[in-house]
Amino acid sequence: MAIETTQQTDGELAAAYLRGDIRAFEQLYDRHRRGLFGYALALCADAALAADAAQDTWLAVVEQTRQFAAARNFRAYLYRAARNRVLELARAAGRARRAAQNAAPLVRPVTADAETAARLNAALLELPPEQREVVLLRIYEDMTFPEIAEVTGLPVKTIESRQRLALEKLRAALPEDTP
Repeated sequence: MAIETTQQTDGELAAAYLRGDIRAFEQLYDRHRRGLFGYALALCADAALAADAAQDTWLAVVEQTRQFAAARNFRAYLYRAARNRVLELARAAGRARRAAQNAAPLVRPVTADAETAARLNAALLELPPEQREVVLLRIYEDMTFPEIAEVTGLPVKTIESRQRLALEKLRAALPEDTP
């Protein structure tokens, strides 16, 4: 005698999660996590941005379960939410990039000769925004790691790691004789 196994639909799982069944969310997540991330990555071609968008989308599922459960097609609603988040994050990243390019120099020639300041500014602008933020807050705003963690909402260890990575990149980008 064959055992019949029925797989719940996305809508049924979303409804079960709405009723408090955590395993239902886990099944939805396992079912769609790879595809959702792949879709986000295909849209933006930036792994970090895609990961953020996917994470934000899953957070939206948790926070807005009722809307997701009520959707006629859970999967389509999920992917549309991911698409919207990718576009929002990409627009924000573009604005931040343009602002950084148009911003006043980060290092003023008073602290170093003009050529060194220009090289340091160029190297700082090459850092990923999250690393650049830590360097600027730590060095130029004289904040402690706990203060930066409070500002960013990140763990101190993450801040320390970003600072270390940023300094390694800056050392590699600048000649040995740079102060």
